[in-house]
Amino acid sequence: MTLHLIFFSNNFAMQYEEYTSVWKRSFLALLFAFGFGLAILKSSPKVRQQTWIIFYLGLVMPTLIYLLKCALVWLGQAYAIEIAPYWGLYAPSTPPSPYYVAKTAYMGFCAPVLAIALGQIYFRFRDGVWLSMGNLFYMTTVAAIFFLFYKENIKNGMVYGFLFILIFIALIFIKNIKVSPLKSIVLVLVVILISGFFIFKNIQENPSWRTLFSDAKIAVQTTHFPNWQCGSVMGYPNNDLGQVVSVTNYERISWGVQAAKLVAQYPLGYGLIERSFRQRGNQLWPGSCLSQSHSGWLDLALGIGIPGILLIFGSLFSGLTRLQSALANPDKPPQVWLIMSFCVLFSFLLIWCTTEISQRVFFEELIFYLAFSSGVVIKFQQCPINKD
Repeated sequence: MTLHLIFFSNNFAMQYEEYTSVWKRSFLALLFAFGFGLAILKSSPKVRQQTWIIFYLGLVMPTLIYLLKCALVWLGQAYAIEIAPYWGLYAPSTPPSPYYVAKTAYMGFCAPVLAIALGQIYFRFRDGVWLSMGNLFYMTTVAAIFFLFYKENIKNGMVYGFLFILIFIALIFIKNIKVSPLKSIVLVLVVILISGFFIFKNIQENPSWRTLFSDAKIAVQTTHFPNWQCGSVMGYPNNDLGQVVSVTNYERISWGVQAAKLVAQYPLGYGLIERSFRQRGNQLWPGSCLSQSHSGWLDLALGIGIPGILLIFGSLFSGLTRLQSALANPDKPPQVWLIMSFCVLFSFLLIWCTTEISQRVFFEELIFYLAFSSGVVIKFQQCPINKD
């Protein structure tokens, strides 16, 4: 990014602002996370357990705060109690409420926790831990996050939650069905009942799911239908069902297609982590209303270029490979920190595909976990770990 800023700058002022803010915070996060990863596995089993409880409570805090807000809003409506504005729940508006929390934030901070909870349940079950307070708390986390996704109508969350559930079920049946058939079936049924209810209700209440493929046929024709440049001004085309396309479906797909073309056209990137798609679009199509491509990976590639995204992917896949080897090591017991690291990186690999998550705190979150995962893997491979 230093080279990009000095030699290939497209907008020096904006790039320098990110360089002294996002990149500075990311560098500090990297130092802290790498050191934390090196230190945590070297500590005593008691310290690791206590630290994990604190850390996990921090991970689920966004979900707990949302549940508290839901309860307060319900109490306020049911009993005519006035609640403080910052405890309310708000829909997107113009101008947005200062207390509005975007769906992207829930995807960035809740979807990875869903993967972590399922991962912890799987490894505990694999090691013979069946009925326990820990499993109950992890299962409650799964239910709470699906409830949040349903109440906020986060379709991305439902999609990836469904995918995580499928992977969880596949692992249970592949690895455990012969060892504990009854317990495996019961566990799978409980997970399906918890998640299936919210997934079914979301599909039932969102007609855009039913027109997804029809809308996609129109959205991929970005040259023939240029409405994607500014649908609020140019209007939206009809799909092959004779209906106006779903704005969500149409813009997600058409912007993604166009962003992929721009990555190939400008391999060095524009230089901004956030909204490079809009800046490049303003140059190519004056008057366009673009923001982000709805794909974190495409947005990041548009910003830091193909060389930059290859470095990120190299770190990500290297971390996943080493973590998988560590978790499969028969000579050392799996650690909650290794499980968390693998689940977080795996969830990032997926949710960044169709979530406009290439921006400030979410990029810093990505760097934090890449560095933390490197630290725990190095320490795990270097020294023996006492079983918790």
